[in-house]
Amino acid sequence: MITLNDKSQESLVLPKAIRVLGIGLVSMTRYRYNIVFNKGISCSVMRDLIHLYRSEIVGKKEGKFIDRFGIFTVYIHFYTVGSEKISIFYIDEKDKLVKYEDLCSLSKVLVKTYCSNDSHLTISQICNKSIPSAKGLSALFVISTTGHTLFTKIRNDKTRLSENYVQIGGFLSAILMFSNEVIGKNAGESLQAIHFENQQFLITVKEDIIFAYLVEEVKNSETIERYIELLKEEFFDLYWDCMKDFTGDLSQFHTFEPIVEKYFSI
Repeated sequence: MITLNDKSQESLVLPKAIRVLGIGLVSMTRYRYNIVFNKGISCSVMRDLIHLYRSEIVGKKEGKFIDRFGIFTVYIHFYTVGSEKISIFYIDEKDKLVKYEDLCSLSKVLVKTYCSNDSHLTISQICNKSIPSAKGLSALFVISTTGHTLFTKIRNDKTRLSENYVQIGGFLSAILMFSNEVIGKNAGESLQAIHFENQQFLITVKEDIIFAYLVEEVKNSETIERYIELLKEEFFDLYWDCMKDFTGDLSQFHTFEPIVEKYFSI
């Protein structure tokens, strides 16, 4: 168990991990909202949740409710803090049982942390402990189909990969170009795999951007594949405008690292 203490010495306890698919923390009023943190819930789904439940949330002082949302169950806890509402959204598979008291404990910790003006990093750390990152990933390459390596994150012990990341980016780009020529245009847009002896590259492409994940072992392939899709969406949420008018400046992509760390332990 993790115990967090605030300045009043009152402690709140939350479990090491909660078994849900995703979490989102949102501050909102009747006319605006800010997604403080989300993990396991795409930004587009977060916006849909806010649009759907906002009027009910802002119309009450606080509350908790459970609802069906497509193929998911959504759990919503909300509280009044000054002139705004702090809302915590959890989603999980429909008809799956969760330990509801764990969600309540986590919500209380998150609201208390938000109210204490702790940094966004503290909130991220709490959520990442509660919904652990996926393991088994050795490296991530984000590459344009023209061959520019936009972002890499490589495990510290993979020194040969670090020394040759530019060549690896060129190799992956060439493979995808060949695939499109032989199999057909946009052949790489679904998740594909290049197998080696004891590892594989999982590759997906969107809007001429290649996302290549070097995986040594896939124990929970369903979670990894879902996180791959979420990471891809968050990349374009952050950098869509940059990619429309890309000038060759790679420094802007450094801010993608904490997003990657949110989903994968590398």
